[in-house]
Amino acid sequence: MISNQFHVVVSERIFPNTIPTENSVALSLIDATTVNFSTSCAIWLCEKPDTKRDGFDFTDHFRRSLRIALDAYPQWTGHLRSIMSRDPSQLPAETAKFARHARRYGRVYVHYGTSSDPGVEFVTAKSTATLDTLCPASRPTEQPIYNRQEVPLDDLVPSVAIANAVQPRLPDEAGVLPPLMAVQITQLACGGFALSAKLGHPLGDISSLVHFVKDWATISRWILSGSIPPAPLLEPVFDPNQLDSIAAADINADNPDPEILKQAATLPLHRHDWWISTVGCPWEAVIPEAYRLQEIHPIGTSMPWSEWDSKSPVSHYVIHLTYEQVETIWKYAIKGSSHESGALRISRHDTVLAHIWSCIARARNQHEDSGPIHCDLTLGLRPALHLEERFVGSPSMMVNIEMTGTQLASSKTTADERMRDVSQSIRKTVNQMTQSAAIATHLHSLAYETSPQRIWQAFLGTRHLLVTSWARAGVYEVDFGLSELPKIRYAEGVIPDLDGCVLIKEAPPPQNVDDLGGSWTENGVDVSVHLRAQDMERLIKDPLLLPK
Repeated sequence: MISNQFHVVVSERIFPNTIPTENSVALSLIDATTVNFSTSCAIWLCEKPDTKRDGFDFTDHFRRSLRIALDAYPQWTGHLRSIMSRDPSQLPAETAKFARHARRYGRVYVHYGTSSDPGVEFVTAKSTATLDTLCPASRPTEQPIYNRQEVPLDDLVPSVAIANAVQPRLPDEAGVLPPLMAVQITQLACGGFALSAKLGHPLGDISSLVHFVKDWATISRWILSGSIPPAPLLEPVFDPNQLDSIAAADINADNPDPEILKQAATLPLHRHDWWISTVGCPWEAVIPEAYRLQEIHPIGTSMPWSEWDSKSPVSHYVIHLTYEQVETIWKYAIKGSSHESGALRISRHDTVLAHIWSCIARARNQHEDSGPIHCDLTLGLRPALHLEERFVGSPSMMVNIEMTGTQLASSKTTADERMRDVSQSIRKTVNQMTQSAAIATHLHSLAYETSPQRIWQAFLGTRHLLVTSWARAGVYEVDFGLSELPKIRYAEGVIPDLDGCVLIKEAPPPQNVDDLGGSWTENGVDVSVHLRAQDMERLIKDPLLLPK
């Protein structure tokens, strides 16, 4: 492991350039389910700025442009709160205007524009690391199977804890409350820099975070151009009710529609019940105080803790598939199928996921396993719901794609048969859950949960993958206007280092390329895999991992 010296220069709180009017906004039903998720977090490794201006203050430039960008995102500088009482008469005054479904227990809202707003944590730091030590430019070609643990990037992410809506908001030693968002600029020894940002998941998924960083970069370029006011108009869409309004039937009624709940139970979604899963749980499973004095009836299945050894060492590798390798496995998947003729059109993303899932099943020695193996895929809903790319929130759900180990990894089937079957299984499940009726049914069900955080629609360990996709998120389209080509050396997605966590995203463009308008697989695909160490050893030695 390479060791680099690192120190924080300054840590401060940043607020919008214009003081926002006090406001409270109920977040969506789906946003509320993400309260206990890990943060939306990314790191950008950026090439050395070539700004030659006299007296240019690197840190002040980012501070100034951040303040202006936050004018369009004031909710990220305020408070994240949840409804913690089952008695409507005991709710805070700022929730009085919310719809009835948004005032039920566990629902989440933001309150901002107050004198106590915590603002955004802004950290500037320095490191003896260089871009070449953190991520060599030749990595995709010379090290397509890259051990990320040899050069960890942890120091590049702000260490401050992000506020959680259902946990106490305790001030630090200086009396400052935890923020909803934190950013860090780390100047590297080579002159390059790292930019990282993390955000509480209920406020925004990775698409929201990337859109914000692009907006921040737009303000940066405007300042560097020497333009006079007004600043560029930033227009993120922060309207959580757009999502809730899609729910089936009347979600403000006293009781749910029983027929809709029956339909919801047939959807390919896990229903792991935290409140009945205390046996074998490696952490303390806490039932909220509002429900502790009543009998708890199961509303889902108990979590299969025996399948997940949370103490087993985990390895982290980034696997690079070239454009040609992606095309190879895609052609395997569509060989002899009716790919172009209807609803079962197989995408490149389907086949990349199918390939990685199949390889991991082999690494886990599941080729003769006839039991269910699960791919818990975080499925973004913006396209299905016709939400704009600039829609801010977490419009997604985790769907359960289920096959047997034999179907995934048996050596008795050919590569093209296996890729076709697995890809089709993925596509069928995705198609089912992107139907507007299915999403509406799911939202109706969420509206009547005892607590939106009670049900977990995923799991980890040997029989699960928890897959997040950043395909088409535009992580390499960030341009602060500080340098000529290239601008971003590498964009890292920060996800939990737990057995079964997988992230699929674009690979970085070549250093001499500025046109990012092509297919998301044009420069290949990077797959970040966190896997139990003994299984990872088999995975990286698998001759099928990098298709010939």
